[in-house]
Amino acid sequence: MGPTDRALFLSLKPAYAELVLSGEKTVELRRIRPRAAPGTLVVVYASTPVRAVVGTCIVEAIGSEAPAVIWNLHGQRTGVCRSEFNTYFYGRTIAVAITVGRPHRLERPISLDAVRQGLDCFAPPQSFRYLTPVQAMVLVPEQWTAHCIRAGVPALSQPTSVSITAE
Repeated sequence: MGPTDRALFLSLKPAYAELVLSGEKTVELRRIRPRAAPGTLVVVYASTPVRAVVGTCIVEAIGSEAPAVIWNLHGQRTGVCRSEFNTYFYGRTIAVAITVGRPHRLERPISLDAVRQGLDCFAPPQSFRYLTPVQAMVLVPEQWTAHCIRAGVPALSQPTSVSITAE
């Protein structure tokens, strides 16, 4: 899978989404490792009560190790304290660290209702899901096009007549 084969849609608590988009949080933690190459576009969704796509960033690296190793490597960049980290990974032998960069805040967030209108019957995941290039182009066309240009790949032209307007 290359960085333009699909986008990664990440659901984050609003406080963590804000930290990612401000650049203060550069490592997102997960219990399951997504299959995403470095350079993959990440669509950042802020969960309840915001319930909106709020920005994008890029996967720089993904690592899987024992939780203690992940904490030692990335702890200060995760946006959580050690006790929150330990609670999240309690009973787990593997922790996943997704290093992200180039955060971009959307001028106007895209509400879940608007996302569902543009991507028929879309349900945000609890953790993450993948978006096809067409879904990424419909959801965040400017960011997907810029992402493809940076990767040296032609972006899709208008893939569908569906467009999503921010609210």
